Amino acid sequence: MKKKIVYISVVVVIILLVSIFGRGIYFYGKYSVPNAKYFGSQYKEMLHIMSFQDKKQANEVMKTVGDAFSFIGDADDAESIYGKLSRYCIISEEAATETHNLKMITADFDKDNGYIWFVYNHEAFDNNGLMILGSRDVLVRATLNKTGQGWMIIETKEHS
Repeated sequence: MKKKIVYISVVVVIILLVSIFGRGIYFYGKYSVPNAKYFGSQYKEMLHIMSFQDKKQANEVMKTVGDAFSFIGDADDAESIYGKLSRYCIISEEAATETHNLKMITADFDKDNGYIWFVYNHEAFDNNGLMILGSRDVLVRATLNKTGQGWMIIETKEHS
């Protein structure tokens, strides 16, 4: 009976460790070079498991990020609407359409500050359907501050 309890306890601990660190191993494996060196100790934040509240707030931020990726137009308009996210707006006069894919990795928020990690793919096409801009599997860490209007991205750091 005692051996059975020990065996079950070991199995439960192994399952917990794999579920907690398994996603970190995946992200560390996929994005390990050169991003661990590029992001420094912040890279370990990807192991953070979001709370329900973190996920709710992160989804709101990611909606704004998605809107910025969808924007095609003037640079001044992009800057006034999206601020730091304007770097993800398409301002090429040749662009007619775009596609993007965002995958949130994790986020953490405290009272006034936070961060969010995500990966994106982004392509822009001209009127003939030819790709004129493109990025694949770009890892981003965004720093956030809380304002009267909600969470605002104040800095992005990325490496492809």
